[in-house]
This record gives sequence, C-alpha cells and structure tokens, in this order.
Amino acid sequence: MGDENAAYSWPSTPVANMNGNPCLTMVTGKGLGGGSGINSMAYTRGYPQDYDLWGASGRKGWSYKEIEGYFKKSEKFVGTPERDSKHHGTNGEWIVRDMGDPYFPSAHGCIDACVSLGIPYNQDKNDPETPLNVCAKLDFTIDLSSHRNSTFHAFLPPKLVSERKSHLHICPGAAVTALDIEDDANKSCVKGVSFREATGVDEKIYHARAHREVILCAGSIANPQILLLSGVGARHKVKQPLKRELAGVGESLQDHMSTGIMYNVPKAESLHILQQSPSRAILEIFRYIAFGEGLFLSPVTQLSILVDSAQIDDSGHVIPNKSTNPSRLPDIEIQPIHWNISDPPVPHKEGVLSLMVVLMRPASRGTVSLASADPLERPACDLGYFTDPVDYTVMRKGLKLAKRIGEKMRQHGAKITDLYMPKSESDADLDLFVQKFTRTNYHYTSTCRMGPESDFHPGVVGDDLRVHGISNLRIADCSIIPIMVSTHPQAPAVMIAEKCADMIKVARK
Repeated sequence: MGDENAAYSWPSTPVANMNGNPCLTMVTGKGLGGGSGINSMAYTRGYPQDYDLWGASGRKGWSYKEIEGYFKKSEKFVGTPERDSKHHGTNGEWIVRDMGDPYFPSAHGCIDACVSLGIPYNQDKNDPETPLNVCAKLDFTIDLSSHRNSTFHAFLPPKLVSERKSHLHICPGAAVTALDIEDDANKSCVKGVSFREATGVDEKIYHARAHREVILCAGSIANPQILLLSGVGARHKVKQPLKRELAGVGESLQDHMSTGIMYNVPKAESLHILQQSPSRAILEIFRYIAFGEGLFLSPVTQLSILVDSAQIDDSGHVIPNKSTNPSRLPDIEIQPIHWNISDPPVPHKEGVLSLMVVLMRPASRGTVSLASADPLERPACDLGYFTDPVDYTVMRKGLKLAKRIGEKMRQHGAKITDLYMPKSESDADLDLFVQKFTRTNYHYTSTCRMGPESDFHPGVVGDDLRVHGISNLRIADCSIIPIMVSTHPQAPAVMIAEKCADMIKVARK
C-alpha cells in the first residue's frame, strides 16, 4: 500500500491449492475507520435475498425488511438528476455519491457488450429491485470535496468528539492484548480490556474497566486473534488458560477471491497514463486540487457485472430467458478495472483493461489462528482457497464470460488486444490459470459468525451479537456474517454497526 501507517500487511500461510503454494499478501486497515480508510470506497448493500437467506437460516431480526432501515439511517446519498433516491437515505452521516458516467470509453464498451450478451444495465446497484444478473453502476463513499469519506470521517467528526469529550476516550496507537474475562454468578463476563502501545517500544500494560458492555469490532482477522489471546475459542487453539470453549472462533474465514484476464488498450484509456506521461499526471493533479475532478477522482472501477453461474452455459454465454431461481444469488462478479491487476505485474507497454473475475459465494473456507502468544504479531491466516473444488467450476464460467465480454467489445470497435489470457478454454487450462493467478480481494468475513454453537459451521455470536456464554461481550463487524453476501462488505459492516447500536440502547432500557 506504500504507507505502513495506513494498513497492516503480512503473508498468509501457503495456499495449498495454488501453483507453487504461494503466500498471498493479507491487508487490513490500521487506522481509525479500519478498511474504509484504504479500500476502493464502493458502497454496495447487496440483494434483499442475501439477508433473507440469513433470516431463513434462523437469524431472527436479520431479514432484508428488518435491516433495510439501518442502511438508510447512516447514508447521505448525493445523486445526479437522472437518479431516483427513493431507495437511499439522505439524512445520515455517511456521504454516498453517484460519480456520474463511467470515465473511460472502455467502460461504456463493457456496458454495451453486456447488454448484447443479455445482461441488462442498471444505474443503481443499490436498488432492491435490481435484476440478479446485471451490469450496474457503483456508488462511492466520496465526499463533496472529492475526498475519501471513511467511517472515521463520517461518524467521528471533530464537533461530535468535542461534544462528547467527557465520556468519549479514543486511544490511537494501541493494541489489545486480551479481554479480561471472569466468571460471575455462573456466567462469564468481560471485566475490562488490557492493551499496550502498538509499536512494541513501551511494554507497559494498560487496563480499561468495563462497567456495562464491551463491543469488539476489530474486523474478521483481529477479532478471532483477540478472542484466542483471551482464552476464548477451541481448546487446542487458545492461549491458556481456557476461559470459554467456542469451536467457531477463527473458523469459516471466507473471502471474495479473484482472478482475471487483461487487455492492452490505448494509454489514454487506463490509469497507466499517469505513470507513462508526466505532463498528464501534472495536469490531473492540478485538476483534482483545483476543481476536485479528473483521473485522481475516478474510482478504479465504476461497474459491477453480476451473474449466477447456473445461468452461464459451457461456452460462457448467458442462457437467454432462463428463469432465475429465487434461492440462488449471483456467484460471479466481473469488475472492469483500468489497471494491471496482476501481482507481480505482467509486463505491458500500453494501457491495460482488466476484467477481474470475483468468486462472490465461495464454498471454500479458511481459518485464523494464533501465530504466537504475542498480540503484536499478525495471526496465521489460512485462506483455504479451493478446498472445495466446486469453486473451480464457478471460476471457469466466470473466465469464459469475461472472454465473451471482451470479444463483444472488440466486435463493437473497441481497440483492445489480448495481454494475459488462459491458454485455452479447456477445464485443465482454466484451472491452471486460476491456480497461477488468484488473489485476495480483502473481503474477509465470517470468522465469528452469527449462529448457534451447534451449527455445522459453529456460531460464535447469537442474533443479538452477544458472544455465546459471555454476557456483556458483543461483536459488530463483518466477522459475524453468517452467510457470505454477493456484494462488497463495506456497507454491510456499517449496517451491522447501526443495528448493534440499537440493540445496546434497547438493552439499557
């Protein structure tokens, strides 16, 4: 990321099902606001069916009708004259913007190609009536000054901090060492939180007492690490002594893993123009500083192409007029990205258009475990990619569809040539391509999932987000997601937080 103060970055454990068993780079947000301070700023809620699946699995209070209001509560939508804002909130703290027409001509070419292939275009990805198979324009958390609007900036503005200074205490640069858990009247409860200075220079342990509740919201990687360090988890995984045995802690790690194909495009039609033309870069810097516009404002991708793989035939075409199974959701996302997404980068001389293929509903699961008893050491993360071979089947169809989109763009006159492609469309060559080039999308979820302890994938929190067996400890972030959603998890994270806040207020009454 280039700024060690903005993010934690460390290698995963070797990925057994990829070529050469590589260790992929894990990245999580480090500052206040977490991942919202470093992510792509896409604001996507997901489909109503995503949350109705939660409700159908027994999660009371989590169906779409019951949580839709929490999305709207935090949102301050800023649209364009063409957009209807009836599905959006307009009085919240978090600015969500329609960024207008896609910036690059190749993005418009993607839209036209999708429509020709039977995938409709929609201006509003967050409209609950959006088709399940769709090419949709994305909204972004960018404020009216053209700056990133992270959750820190949205929900902790200086005025609010000043008003609450008597009872709001923020301790930056700190690392939690453990939750202090004690048994009280046959129930476990958190008596406080121990923490230290995060750089490791000062080893002194500080302590904050808990009078009511403790809310853990350190994300899908750090939450299980903190619980395991506190003696909460599977007996063989926790730092002893064991305080509460919970088999699900650190299990069920899921991520929207991705691969992709790439095309050469004219330099001016990708973000690489900023690298290859110093004069253009200076011009774009001036446009951004002076007017809040131009390439430095343009999101890396402005489109999301979502499709259910069951509706893609063996040739990579969307099956026309096939009715959508309401119990299924899109399991493939294709993102047109005007940048070389390979790591390390595939050499190129021109601009690059990448069609990144993302697995939205992975069957594979990984784990988060302690690498050591040192709270300053990053945990051991086994991403578990392709531990369930059904994920290969979905990725094959996604790659074929991406190639059909590229071919259709070329037929429509787009100046694109192949840069990085599978050798052929045989199962073996597609699988080899995926095994060589799959990356994390940094959408880590479900390591403290909501559900009963008796679930096949054991739950860690109940429907009220309380950790099983610990009376005053809740978790409120993407780690509690019980079933992976077909969307980027930034907006769901804030929805979960809003709902948790209401639960706390109700409990106090």
